[in-house]
Amino acid sequence: MHSTISLLSGFLVFILILLLAYASSRYLGKTWHRSSTARYMEVIDQLAVGQDRLLLIVKVDSKFYLMSSSSQGVSILKELDGDYSLERSLGTPLQSDFSQCLNRYWKQFRDGKESSK
Repeated sequence: MHSTISLLSGFLVFILILLLAYASSRYLGKTWHRSSTARYMEVIDQLAVGQDRLLLIVKVDSKFYLMSSSSQGVSILKELDGDYSLERSLGTPLQSDFSQCLNRYWKQFRDGKESSK
């Protein structure tokens, strides 16, 4: 009887820890996303060219800039002409719902399995 109560209480504590981890990750995800968004700037694309060196395409208002970032600092290399937005280049919105992505890949996986039969 004592072992059953101990097992049940351990299971309940485990479930409580999972629920707290889920709630805290949702809260931190929302607050981090809110604090990391800028009003007038957006990093469109980035490419690592070294251990601590990046090339970035940054949109500021309606202009696009090629920038470099390293341990020595950040610098603007060139103002770019044209539209470099990801929505235009990918043909899909940049931020899609996770469930939509999961459903799309699940469908591809399922269709691939059915064709191999």
